[in-house]
Amino acid sequence: MTSTTPETTAPGYAVRDYVDTEQLKRDLTYTPNDLSSAMMVQAGLFSHYGILFAQASKQVDVVKLLLENTEAAVYQMLRAKALQQGEKLTEVQLEKAVSREPRVIAMKKALAEAKQVEGIARTAMEAFRHRKDMLVSQGLISREEMKGDLRINGGKVQQDQALAMHRAALGAQ
Repeated sequence: MTSTTPETTAPGYAVRDYVDTEQLKRDLTYTPNDLSSAMMVQAGLFSHYGILFAQASKQVDVVKLLLENTEAAVYQMLRAKALQQGEKLTEVQLEKAVSREPRVIAMKKALAEAKQVEGIARTAMEAFRHRKDMLVSQGLISREEMKGDLRINGGKVQQDQALAMHRAALGAQ
C-alpha cells in the first residue's frame, strides 16, 4: 500500500495510512561514505516509526471497538424489526443477517485495512532494527579498515624516518 492517499474512507470510518512507504525507503537508505550521519539519525528515525506503529496499533483497536458496536447495534435493530413484524429469528439467522449488513461489512473492511497499515508500520520498525545492525557492522568494518590504513601509513612514516636518518648519517661522513 503506497501512500498516494493518506487515508481510505469506509462508510463509518476513515482508515489513516500512517507510513509513507516512499519516505520509509529514503529513511532506510544510507551509504558507507556517510556512515556517521546515518548513525546519528538512527535513533530519531527508529523513534519516529515506533510512534507511527503505536498509532497504527491504536487505530486497529479503535476499529475493532467500532466493529463490535456496529454489530451490536445492527443486531438489536434487526431483532426489533423482526419482533415488530412478528417473525421469529434464531440466533444463527440473526448473526448471518448482521454479517451481511452493509455497515458491518464496511467496518470489517476498515478493520482489514487498519491491520494492513499496522503491518506496514511493524515492518518499518523491523527494518530499522536491521538497519541498526547493519550500521554497527559497517562501523566495525570501517574502524578495522582505518586501523589498517594507520598501520600502512605508520609503517611508511617509519621507513621515511629511517631513510632520512640513514641519508643524514651518510651526509655527515
